[in-house]
Amino acid sequence: MTTDGGAQAEADWSPTHEVVCRGDAADAVAADTRLAAVACEFGDEARLTMSTGDVSDRSPRTQRILDGEFDRLPDDATDGADPTWRATLPGGTDALVRALTVADPEAEGPLGEARWRVWDVSSVEIRRGGRSIYRSVPHHERFELDATAAPELVDSARERLADCPCAVVPTGPVATWADAGEVNHRAIRFETGSGASLAHVRRVAVDRERREVVVDWEPLGERVGREPSRALRAALRTFTWAVDRFGSSEGPPRRVSFADEATVRRVVGALETVRERVGYDFEIVEV
Repeated sequence: MTTDGGAQAEADWSPTHEVVCRGDAADAVAADTRLAAVACEFGDEARLTMSTGDVSDRSPRTQRILDGEFDRLPDDATDGADPTWRATLPGGTDALVRALTVADPEAEGPLGEARWRVWDVSSVEIRRGGRSIYRSVPHHERFELDATAAPELVDSARERLADCPCAVVPTGPVATWADAGEVNHRAIRFETGSGASLAHVRRVAVDRERREVVVDWEPLGERVGREPSRALRAALRTFTWAVDRFGSSEGPPRRVSFADEATVRRVVGALETVRERVGYDFEIVEV
């Protein structure tokens, strides 16, 4: 974001779609790179903001591309400490993709020594006519599109991600209810500050007579076993052991009650819609 309209663009950013990734960090990075390439087909300018001005010790190839094929914005043209490089599209598309592509990651963890791609890339932004049509913040796994000016962008993005465990979905909640309850494409929120990621939900039981939904999610211990990073796996096991000592880490199923049958139908319909759009594998059963 820069002072040449960037601050206003940030304030006006209202994405129409977001990307939900069910895979690991490597899948999310691959999706980001593909999405940036797709957006370049509809944009006229690309901006790549890094957390540091030099990543040559982590990705010398990326630094060479930035230095040789991008224009770095002057330090006094940015509103913060993060340096930003700019490329004109469509000519700069190939350079942007090459700068973002992770090459030969090590075996440890989903990205290995290429963790710079998550943490050193602060944001990727594709603009059209001075307004963003794609933005990503990799370390937050936030990938967003605004298809207002380019409706074809959504279908093109979905096509490009067809073989990735990622889905392009509309932003915002799919259903809401009292006490700040919400179903969106990432989670079911029971109330303010409480909820469960749909990626970890195993089963949703619907009791229409009682007007209740019971959400059963997988225990933390099962999630630990699937973590690809040995170091993170060890840290999570330590955390699980501590939780087991001082309270159950299993987390009992969460029961949510609703005021009327219409709300139950709306919430269950939202869960079915989200499951289909994103590709979650939790089951929904009537009890």
